Amino acid sequence: MTAMHAAAIPAAVVSVAVITGAISDYRGFRLPNRLTLPLVLSGLLWHTASGSADGLIRSLIGLFAACLPLLPAYAGGGMGAGDVKLMAGIGAWMGAVFALCVLIIAGLVGWAFHRLRQKQSQPVHSATATPCSRPNIEVALLSPLYRQQLLPFGVMIAAGTLFMLALGGSV
Repeated sequence: MTAMHAAAIPAAVVSVAVITGAISDYRGFRLPNRLTLPLVLSGLLWHTASGSADGLIRSLIGLFAACLPLLPAYAGGGMGAGDVKLMAGIGAWMGAVFALCVLIIAGLVGWAFHRLRQKQSQPVHSATATPCSRPNIEVALLSPLYRQQLLPFGVMIAAGTLFMLALGGSV
């Protein structure tokens, strides 16, 4: 296998994964383990097989750099575990710098999407809702009142990833 073909494999795997994840997250606010966990494991295995111990170390650094910034949002109930695991897989395959750039782009796209949606819709009014009492993601998914305000962050992750790949992001 030529070096050019070997470099294209991570981009192809990650592209398929984020597009699949974006569709799933958009439709049902879910990024299933059957997508995210194989993405993480295959990224680690790929870099172990193609780069010895150095490849595994770079892949692990990418994995942690990609998911650690999201853990506070997950722990606070504002993000699902699937988003964290999808980013971990992107980091495992593409590396820390690529993954951190994806996070920045995804955050900006998510912010812009939220602002546009805010201008187009009315705020949620509820007898029990206060500015400080927003439900966590699992509760919000069950409530039609809050579900309409959720942001499928997997779509934003896909946008950031595909944008980085279009710019020529590499492993």
